[in-house]
Amino acid sequence: MIHINIKKIFLKFLLIALSVFIFVSLVSCNLINFSGASGPTIEFIQPAESANTATGTTLSSGKEEKQGLLLQPGESVFKDYFGELGLGKLPSGGNLPADLKKDDKIFISYGLDQIVIYGNLLKDAKLSNAIYDKSSGKNIREKAEFPVLIKKGGFAGSEPVNLPPGMYEYKIWIGDNLVGVFSFEVKP
Repeated sequence: MIHINIKKIFLKFLLIALSVFIFVSLVSCNLINFSGASGPTIEFIQPAESANTATGTTLSSGKEEKQGLLLQPGESVFKDYFGELGLGKLPSGGNLPADLKKDDKIFISYGLDQIVIYGNLLKDAKLSNAIYDKSSGKNIREKAEFPVLIKKGGFAGSEPVNLPPGMYEYKIWIGDNLVGVFSFEVKP
């Protein structure tokens, strides 16, 4: 009798674990870190929850933004951590890194395209991102940290573009240091 209860408990645990894995795979965005010696690894990260951003990718000394976050990217932190940082597109049915269109800033809405942040890290870092709607002046997603440490080397993280048509800004931080701001457009 005890043997049957243990078997039922194990099967329930297995079912829950499988359900969580499937759910995370469906709701998460992909992050590929190309720095590993044995080839790229794919990790799943939760999408960030809302954002605040500025325009272009110009680096400057930094101005204060509400909640202690910087409005303009800091050049010294950027140079310490990145050899490259950009925003690109992964077309429907495309795979990273082969189909990445670097510096493409026009996306088709509601999951037809994927927005990709890519770069080359000079050292390991925890990144955060956010998205801001320029026309409404409201956050679409607040700043949220990726739950995985991004290793030194090349990386690319993607997520579906599930935003209504409009003009947006995508920001990237290391801690409270803004390191990149990218304007982009979403079309129907």
